Amino acid sequence: MVYSKHDFDDRVNVVDGKHAKLLRRGYTVRVDRNGLLVAQPKPRKFRFPIRGLALLVGGFFCFKALALGMNGPATYGDRLASLESGTVVEVLGARVLAIDPVTQFLADKIGPLLR
Repeated sequence: MVYSKHDFDDRVNVVDGKHAKLLRRGYTVRVDRNGLLVAQPKPRKFRFPIRGLALLVGGFFCFKALALGMNGPATYGDRLASLESGTVVEVLGARVLAIDPVTQFLADKIGPLLR
């Protein structure tokens, strides 16, 4: 069998990738039935994406503030009132989109920039 430099580089890259994974995740060492020590990467643990959730909630409040700032409180309130007289999903949407202190604060800051 003839091995080329390309084959050797591929094998080295595989070994380097395994070592990098061991260093990134940590590893456990076990003894197999031949008496060899075998290092295996620790399994990934599920982590809750707190940063992503915070960005999603912050973006939602900014969206509400932008809509309130562009339409004004009277028009925004009229649109919420029309939603409240709709289906169950529309009523739920009206409650979620209702004006709260955070939305009002952001709309007060954004509103003058939009007008």
